[in-house]
Amino acid sequence: REKEEQLQQQKAENAIKDNITKLTSADAPSIGPADADVTIVEFFDYNCGYCKRALPDILSITESDKKVRFVFKEMPILGPSSLSAAKWAMAAHKQGKYFEYHSALMNHRGPKEVAQLTKIAKDLKLDIDQMKKDVASEDVQAMINEDVALARTIGINGTPAFIVGETLYPGYIGEEGMLAAIKE
Repeated sequence: REKEEQLQQQKAENAIKDNITKLTSADAPSIGPADADVTIVEFFDYNCGYCKRALPDILSITESDKKVRFVFKEMPILGPSSLSAAKWAMAAHKQGKYFEYHSALMNHRGPKEVAQLTKIAKDLKLDIDQMKKDVASEDVQAMINEDVALARTIGINGTPAFIVGETLYPGYIGEEGMLAAIKE
């Protein structure tokens, strides 16, 4: 079992190295400086409780360390509302308000249906008509499909999953775990 885990980790690290440009792309949804010393990639789902718990950790780290960048990769695996939420978030990205929308969704309690997703967009003063066009666009779906394919290539099967440097950390690792990975 230990050998199998080591083999999986090695495969993941090779896949991360092969795809590092896609993982850390400058136009990917992110928070923190593009020229950060450390980039952390998070694969997440808006219906994942542990992903929601990670948001305050991410905020704390980006506030205390201005040389860390978080890149967000959509992995809507927990049902149709996950995919819908991911599409709305990527549509917000097209209007330059991804992280604001992402945070609002992560803090949202209750259903994530069109009415709630629209209200969040209105609260953030996004162009609702453009949002609806983008949500339905092939472009937004292609961005999400690319994120999911990337996760599969690396061997990520659940959320959250973090990549720090070229190391995969599957599951929720908390602020202390992230800080230790950053230090490493």
